[in-house]
Amino acid sequence: MSLGAAVPHYRDAKGGEFLVASDHERSFGPRGVPPFLRFCMKSGAAGDLDADLGGEAGSLLAAAELDWRVDHRPVLTELHEGIAPVQGYQALVRPDRGEVMGVVTSAYRVAENEKLAEAVVGLAQRHHSRAELIGAASFGRASERVLLVCRVTKLSPGEFLILLAHNRHGGEGAVRVQLVIADLAADAVLTPPARWDSYEIPHVGRMSDRLELLEGSPMIEDYLSEISGPRERLEEARWSRSRTQRLLHELWGDPPDNEPRTKEGAPLEPDDRVKRHPAAYLSRDLDERKTAYDAFRRICSFLDNESEACERGDFTKDRDERLALGAGTKLKQKAWRWLVGAVQ
Repeated sequence: MSLGAAVPHYRDAKGGEFLVASDHERSFGPRGVPPFLRFCMKSGAAGDLDADLGGEAGSLLAAAELDWRVDHRPVLTELHEGIAPVQGYQALVRPDRGEVMGVVTSAYRVAENEKLAEAVVGLAQRHHSRAELIGAASFGRASERVLLVCRVTKLSPGEFLILLAHNRHGGEGAVRVQLVIADLAADAVLTPPARWDSYEIPHVGRMSDRLELLEGSPMIEDYLSEISGPRERLEEARWSRSRTQRLLHELWGDPPDNEPRTKEGAPLEPDDRVKRHPAAYLSRDLDERKTAYDAFRRICSFLDNESEACERGDFTKDRDERLALGAGTKLKQKAWRWLVGAVQ
């Protein structure tokens, strides 16, 4: 029996230790389209990342069938005296489909899709006047989760700063806005870790006031200020083969023995883990990278397009949301931290 049969499923691995995907598992999207826009193409509407759509945010929401306001309805229960409302709770209903998206307390306050889109675009346009909404999609059992994609600005040829807004019309989580970098050449989402890479708004109080605070937030400027220094050092640091092996060891450890043996010393069939271990797959490719930043981009591209995660998502209960963002975020951030430390 091959030891490959004993390899734990990727969901059982810790820290996003994704292996190389089998050929039948790979799902390469169109060139130059990052995961979140591929997702919007399937579940909503999306434009070209590198072209001005020239329209209002509302028109894209309409194309994605997200131009509706949440309907609030009472939650009913059956009593001996008949049907009565449940005090302290409300049902959030998607009006165009009549689907219940969630049951929440009376204190829950909705962030309407249109208002959130206006706030996100307003925040981005404070940094760059040509920022605009370029993607929108809904997902979940009752399409209760919404993803908005706003292009902020071009950082370099083929690289764009992106605002992703996650809105949940239900009883869990909060509105979350996150900054990422879309790299067209690598077909990947780059997620350098930063204190200012995200902003959360709980579903309580006056949502209009909270969205105004988001629109006035300095998070974009703070994020760029925080990552610019480390990024410049990575772009200037020449890459070497010794760093390739150390980086791969840091992320995935050493590959198993190419010739595993039984307790009696007899050779076994080749271990499937060897063929699928990223070190054997990425070593030569990483050796050819010119800078530490190129090495980081290659790791992100592998996780988004060639690892087991490219089909199945990362460690999250919401598979669709992870695929929309890109796979292996924790591993990408671990790679960034190691690289920044290695070139100091």
